[in-house]
Amino acid sequence: MKEFLLGGLSLVNAEPKTESWFAFQIDEQTFGIYDTFETEEGRQAHLKGELAKALLANAGDLLEGFDSSRDIKTVDVQASNHKVGNQNNGLLVIMKAKEGKTSAVEDFLQAGKSLVSSEPATLSWYAFKINEETYAIFDTFADDAGRDAHLTGKVAAALMENAPVILEGFDASAIQKINILASK
Repeated sequence: MKEFLLGGLSLVNAEPKTESWFAFQIDEQTFGIYDTFETEEGRQAHLKGELAKALLANAGDLLEGFDSSRDIKTVDVQASNHKVGNQNNGLLVIMKAKEGKTSAVEDFLQAGKSLVSSEPATLSWYAFKINEETYAIFDTFADDAGRDAHLTGKVAAALMENAPVILEGFDASAIQKINILASK
């Protein structure tokens, strides 16, 4: 799977409407792709592009129990901040809003965008909505020092302070360290 994702970078680089693309690894068997598009047209072009075709053609050999209708999710980006740089490390945080707190979570994510803009080592920061109650943050760094600075910075402190009020059952273990394999 890792080799497939590394090889996919050249295919996605040929997609002018794919704004950003990250292939990442969470553990020995868990991989992911996070990508962004300026328009729905760009997203659809990517979903019908060469990389998507290759993934679907090879999914049976590479992925356990893969179902494209379940495992490829469109999300709504709530806030983002993207800087240029060599992106090797990342974080993925998935959060569930408490009942009646979705607006508070969305406000928190908007505020996080301004906080993260003052972190020079945070190269990419995306906050997005997966479904009516589930949100996530995906961010990238050049190295462990940048990731560690973020984890001890203002955004992480604000998350831990606000989590008991706005998030269902959230604790620090929800913050997953990931390795960025390739990015556009």
